[in-house]
Amino acid sequence: MIKRDVLLMFSGGLDSTGAFWKLMQDKRSVHVYHMNLNNKEKRSEAESIAVKSIVEYMRQFGDFDYSESSHTYPTYCNSFIWDSDIASFMAGTICQAVPWIKEIAFGRTASDDAEVPTMTERRERGNKILEALCDAKKIYPVMDLTKKQIWEMLPEDLQKLIWSCRRPVTSENSIVPCGKCVTCESMKKKKIIQPQIQKNQNQS
Repeated sequence: MIKRDVLLMFSGGLDSTGAFWKLMQDKRSVHVYHMNLNNKEKRSEAESIAVKSIVEYMRQFGDFDYSESSHTYPTYCNSFIWDSDIASFMAGTICQAVPWIKEIAFGRTASDDAEVPTMTERRERGNKILEALCDAKKIYPVMDLTKKQIWEMLPEDLQKLIWSCRRPVTSENSIVPCGKCVTCESMKKKKIIQPQIQKNQNQS
């Protein structure tokens, strides 16, 4: 087993794909980890297709490990577990099992806090969860970039594989961005056109 020293929490979205790209360009030794989050947003299928495609694409730029897990949870009082909570818990759990991981990479930009008012609260709670489980430190490879700059940094072929919408609209053959969630609104403001997923084509 290669002792990777960076764990990348990877969703297949713009920010985490930018972090993935930056880590590979910097020749870091990376273990890429994805969580299939099955909740009322119903975005796990789209993310899973995007993640599979991106991981396959990124193999040409260097060696890395990949793993994933699935998490299904109900809604209570119109609420469900925050991504930052479960991501911090799983990152800490992995680092307990793999003590040579020293850094945990997240896709985060400087504008995230302003765009999502509860982001600071979520991140601080996630930090407490992580600190209770391990000593690995969080890093943010694209923190100094805007979403538009991340988008422009990526190869065009990679741009076409990214999925960021949180509430996709699914039909028998395709999955399209909702155009209404926080992420879709953010992408529209920056004039970033999100791709559609042709399910049959991507799952063949």
